[in-house]
Amino acid sequence: MAKMISIYDTKVLGKKLDTSLKCEFTDLNGQTKITKAYIKYSCQLGLMGIDSKTFTPNNKVTRAEFGTVLSRALYGTTYTAHGSAPYYQDHLNALKENGVMNNITPTIKETIGTAMLMLMRAANK
Repeated sequence: MAKMISIYDTKVLGKKLDTSLKCEFTDLNGQTKITKAYIKYSCQLGLMGIDSKTFTPNNKVTRAEFGTVLSRALYGTTYTAHGSAPYYQDHLNALKENGVMNNITPTIKETIGTAMLMLMRAANK
């Protein structure tokens, strides 16, 4: 997901990396240099791994996680949760309201095909 969203954010949305962010994670042993680079890029774009020491690169991505990352790419910090709502709720609601995401069940395991469909919907908005 780090590679997919980093490319989307830079190539489609025209965003730039904030290279002043170190984005160093302690759990990237065994990952390729390319994977490590995209993980760092996703952090330097403000999308993933922000203020974290771990990245969990081998975990399956949930709809809550993907929706939060996609919302950050599209809307920045506009839908960042403040208060008692789960971190992802406002992000998922915004994506649904804007026709990018239909099913906002947070526990769904994301697939590459569905993620690509949502990226295409977002690009067409």
